[in-house]
Amino acid sequence: MIADEEELRKAVELARLLAREAERGARWPTLVLILNRGACRGKPMRTRKRAGGMPPIVTVIIVVAAVVAAVLAAYFIYSTTARSVRQVLLTVIGQPTLYNASGGVELRVTFKNDGTADVDLKGSIIYVQAKNKTAIAFEDPKIVTGGNATILRAGESVALKYFVKGAKLDDFPDGAMATLQTRDGYQTSFAVAKP
Repeated sequence: MIADEEELRKAVELARLLAREAERGARWPTLVLILNRGACRGKPMRTRKRAGGMPPIVTVIIVVAAVVAAVLAAYFIYSTTARSVRQVLLTVIGQPTLYNASGGVELRVTFKNDGTADVDLKGSIIYVQAKNKTAIAFEDPKIVTGGNATILRAGESVALKYFVKGAKLDDFPDGAMATLQTRDGYQTSFAVAKP
């Protein structure tokens, strides 16, 4: 409101200046010069300055940067939480048992994955403690029941048989400790029995 009154005052002053110049017999070039300069008594015509706003491109850049930062933060939070929550938890169902087999000893065991991540049992090894306190490796797992792949998904179970060549059933005590070790480093221990 005050700015409008000031503009009106300046317009009146300019009109008076033009009238005086016209009374003195001023020619059009002088009037044009006064109008082109936009000056009235040495002051600019408009004293109200527009407040400088942010250019639109700067606003767009700030918004894009904020969105990118939010997406990166959300991805970081999601990925670290997902990694910490997804774990393998193998449990042994029933009693793992050693059996005589042609040319060696067979170990039958059923695993259930109670965790939230899948585990690959292909290439896994079970070490069983013998009577002479050495660990004997049972390798080459074969599926007995529970699926057609050695990748054990969360919540599933599978019965496997492992084999060791050249060993005898009498080499192992009843209740011997055994440790499963997968290729990706997961380990679990359990006791085995003899029939």
